[in-house]
Amino acid sequence: MSDKMTQQEQIGLVNGASFFGSGGVERLGIDKLQLLDGGTGINFEQLFGDFLSRDGLEGIGGDALRDVLKNFYSPESLQNDGSKKLYEFIVKKLDERNPKWQPPGCYPPGILLGATWNPETVCAVGQALGDEALSFGVNVLLGTPNVNLHRDIRNGRLFEGYSEDPCLASKLAPCLVKGVQSKGVAANVKHFAANNQETNRMDIDEQIPERALFELYFPAFRACVDAKVATVMSAYNRINGIPCTENKWLLNELLRKKWGFEGVVISDWNAVYHPQAAVNAGNDLAMPGPISPQTLNTGLENGTLSPSALETSANRVAQLSRKYAKPAQGEVSLELTDAIAYDAAAEGIVLLKNLDNALPLDSSAKISLMGKNCEYMLTCGEGSAGINTNRNISLYNALQKRFDSVIMHSCDNSTDTLIYVYSLEGREGNDLRDISIKPECLAELEAILHTADDNGMKKVLVLNVSAPVDITELQKRFDAVICVFLPGMQGANALADVLCGKLNPSGRLPLSWPARIEDMPTYLNFPGDGMQVCYGEGIFVGYRWYDARKIKPLYHFGHGLSFTEFEIESICADKQTFTDSITIKVNVKNIGERAGKTVVQLYVGDIESTLTKPVKELKAFEKIHLEKGETKQIVFNLSKADFESYDPNLHQFATEEGFYEISAGFSSGDLRASCKVYVDVESPYSYGAKTQVKTIMENPQLKKCVKSFFDENSLQWSGMLTSYEYTSQDELEKILDMQGCQTADSLYDELRKIKKQ
Repeated sequence: MSDKMTQQEQIGLVNGASFFGSGGVERLGIDKLQLLDGGTGINFEQLFGDFLSRDGLEGIGGDALRDVLKNFYSPESLQNDGSKKLYEFIVKKLDERNPKWQPPGCYPPGILLGATWNPETVCAVGQALGDEALSFGVNVLLGTPNVNLHRDIRNGRLFEGYSEDPCLASKLAPCLVKGVQSKGVAANVKHFAANNQETNRMDIDEQIPERALFELYFPAFRACVDAKVATVMSAYNRINGIPCTENKWLLNELLRKKWGFEGVVISDWNAVYHPQAAVNAGNDLAMPGPISPQTLNTGLENGTLSPSALETSANRVAQLSRKYAKPAQGEVSLELTDAIAYDAAAEGIVLLKNLDNALPLDSSAKISLMGKNCEYMLTCGEGSAGINTNRNISLYNALQKRFDSVIMHSCDNSTDTLIYVYSLEGREGNDLRDISIKPECLAELEAILHTADDNGMKKVLVLNVSAPVDITELQKRFDAVICVFLPGMQGANALADVLCGKLNPSGRLPLSWPARIEDMPTYLNFPGDGMQVCYGEGIFVGYRWYDARKIKPLYHFGHGLSFTEFEIESICADKQTFTDSITIKVNVKNIGERAGKTVVQLYVGDIESTLTKPVKELKAFEKIHLEKGETKQIVFNLSKADFESYDPNLHQFATEEGFYEISAGFSSGDLRASCKVYVDVESPYSYGAKTQVKTIMENPQLKKCVKSFFDENSLQWSGMLTSYEYTSQDELEKILDMQGCQTADSLYDELRKIKKQ
């Protein structure tokens, strides 16, 4: 028998075989792959649904499965015999895979990992995820990571993404890839590309400027490709009219040929709208299954499906299987994974406000713990990122271990400190309508705060949220504000340690926190009209927008307080002029009363540019620990690429010569020191033959130089005047050619000198 796959076997590999499983070719030793979310832990709903799907039974969404998921850790509460039988079926399947299985961990999602500003922490979470995936027989862990940019905070899946800034996402997300794949599990970066909303997410047509794609929405994906991510998930949406799953330029020309991706492209679930077109474009595996082979067979018969494209995709899936299709193995250490989850939460919790050093609290504090989710905070989002576990820590219990007195759901004169937990869930498939606090919570809060004020209580607001909310007025009523986002299973322990002072908070916001919804860059362009949305803000997302419009957010990108104080003593460059690379040295000192961590952030701004550019852009950062009174020098190495921007007219990145300001600080709104450097390169913007008439006529030095050349060579200046009046985008060489000037090298040399002045 031939060892080459038949076309039917190829079709079996590019079509999903079960809801979360690929097909296989037994005779060739190509095993089925188990796929599963996710980036915050093992999704039991999906795993159990796939057990059923593989046996041809009702999968995700059935009443019995919902009952089993709800009562999995208390099976005595199952509602009926059908649920009990299903529970027994599932436990048997788990035991068959690995008798040593443990309840899955729930780890912080992307938004909190982004708030850590710590690559090592993200890598450790990836390793824990890989270990757990391996123990459950999961070969491809989906959404590790989700790098879709924080374009609008109303996005229902905002919590899965890392940041509004491509630099921060690009330096953190690949660490999750490396961590997962170090355990022999295939990572998966999603959703490629620009999947930034849930409203009409199936086939929404996003009109996105080319420059925004390359500067904002692509970099984190490319960084994961550079980290050798094994799989990429193609997105539901269209980009400029073409579905991502059948966008040949996106999946083949860019992802594979330009970036060098060698792995498998897996569709988002039900994102393949036209199967033949998807395979032809380079979408290797359509999910979910089971999928009938009929459509692709028809495509082979009528010529709409390329046989070579089919073979190529099937071979990619086979290669992925041969490398990653392994049986469940290993035993997960609960102690180790708890520690990793704790460290992630500890590194990412952000202290937003601390009036008069209200925190940390003394152990003798008498605490009134309030809020709907004050006993068990929300630890994860809903949907693909949802985790069903019994390992979540109670905030109430965590506080009881650290303070003398803690009561829940009561606020009176027997307590001296109010801790109010405001929770906002994040849900796949549903965007938020606005960013306001829930009305019922505002009413409750008003009564609670009235009592707290009457009793002279210290007031602490804990934001257990999937996205920023409007607290502009509310935060004024509290002495301290802490954002824990969705902190995972150990978030309560980490928060309690911050409150009692055992842990000095070091998280920093990975996005801008608006003062009001109307200030947001996407306010009028989200979620679009009907099945189309315009990315009208272009490259001005997040702090880029607030800087350009001179709008002050409530909390700046990168903001976060500590129980100590830091200062930047100096910044200097190793040279004032450079062509390829430059080294920046920043001295940082802890001037407070205790040890702590801070994040030194380095921003670059073009002082005078041809292209419209942001005021500044994050280009590097480092999180460091400093003892009381300690000073450290941080060395940042920047390349010419850190000074480039994407020119949509040239369809390429380019670095413009000129002066740039490099600033160091503790947030986008708290820059403490800066230096100026000159990038000495030849660029498309160098003055010369391609310089536009408009540029020349509106720059006195250029105009004088060109006029002198015209006079010396008896050329008609009227040609320049006419062009400026009617076609000012004409290039200088065109005007000279029209007048028969054959050589102007001396003029171009003089113009280049002016550019460098």
